[in-house]
Amino acid sequence: MSKLKKVLVIDDDPSFITAMTPVLESRGYRVEAAYNKSEATQKIERFRPDLIVLDIMMERLSDGFDLCRELKRDPDLSEIPVLAVSAINKEVGMRFSPKTDGEYFQADDFMEKPVSPENLLERVEELLKA
Repeated sequence: MSKLKKVLVIDDDPSFITAMTPVLESRGYRVEAAYNKSEATQKIERFRPDLIVLDIMMERLSDGFDLCRELKRDPDLSEIPVLAVSAINKEVGMRFSPKTDGEYFQADDFMEKPVSPENLLERVEELLKA
């Protein structure tokens, strides 16, 4: 029997976590949540997720960006895929492209909020296959 894939959802918006957790669990993923950078750092070490869904814009604008960059620089954690999500275009009047902005965020992929459950599942499954 294969072990359950673990997904850590990091977002300071509890409604996003509340909406996406059952969607991911319905596909057999084990889900943990973190609501800020400090909690996320602790859970990454303890939970050792197979994938991270990270809202780039948390309490402080730099928290999500910094966390993603730190993960990708750490040799022990850099292989964990990061799916960045954000409503950044609505919040700061910018427009981002999923094809190029993952590189900007140093994430493996990027989705613009609002995120549909079906699209989230599709991206999660693609990243976990890689």
